[in-house]
Amino acid sequence: MGVNPASMLLAFATVTTNEDVRGVSRTLLTLPLVTLLVAGLPDFPAALAGEQPKVEKECLSYDSAYENAPLFVVKTSPGEQRAWLYKQTQLCPKDKLCGSRQKAFLVSGDVVFAGPPNRGFRCAYYGRPNGKIVAGFIPVENLGPVTEDTSMSIDFVIGTWNYESDSIGIKAAAAGQVSGDGQATYQTAETVNEGSFSAQAPLAAGQKELVFKEGDDESSCVVKLHRRGPYMVASDNGNCGGLNVSFGGIYTKAKTK
Repeated sequence: MGVNPASMLLAFATVTTNEDVRGVSRTLLTLPLVTLLVAGLPDFPAALAGEQPKVEKECLSYDSAYENAPLFVVKTSPGEQRAWLYKQTQLCPKDKLCGSRQKAFLVSGDVVFAGPPNRGFRCAYYGRPNGKIVAGFIPVENLGPVTEDTSMSIDFVIGTWNYESDSIGIKAAAAGQVSGDGQATYQTAETVNEGSFSAQAPLAAGQKELVFKEGDDESSCVVKLHRRGPYMVASDNGNCGGLNVSFGGIYTKAKTK
């Protein structure tokens, strides 16, 4: 969905085995390398400008306020390979399953957007490479601080970026330029509304935002991208497609084949 869809409960298909948030059933995990640097915990109200997430009884996707939430790196508890996500702010008894724990889990090095502290938990958003946003409560002891990288290097931006069913492909173009091609949809009960853009944008060292503008008049589609650690957050001016179509959202870079 291109716009912020209604909050949805997450369902995971694996029944007899656990699956990580990438949708892969596994019994042994390999910890990914993290290039984010550790620093002091962010002051939540001052972490970023814009609307901030609120303390809620449920942690569901998708709330656009999480686009402005601070980032944290996941760290598993000593002797554990998984950091579990929970439906509620309630831990399971040690070494026992319970109804509050999801089948989804994170591993050390994963980076998440996280809301304010809530009874020893934070609501966390993790983006899979296919664009699916996985949400769940995670114990605060499983989150560590990061120094967020916001630089838009050519190596970082080039690739295919996904948010749910929407995608933005970015390629190198002329010197100091990149080209962007995006597709977005909005599903109604009867139709699928579509939107797209194709434009170039300047990219220079130290730049904090990519701006793709398709045309020169007031009705032209404008899509803006800025980096949040390993993610990119997109917004647009509402002129990029049919009714309710938007490129707004948290985008994750697809894995290269």
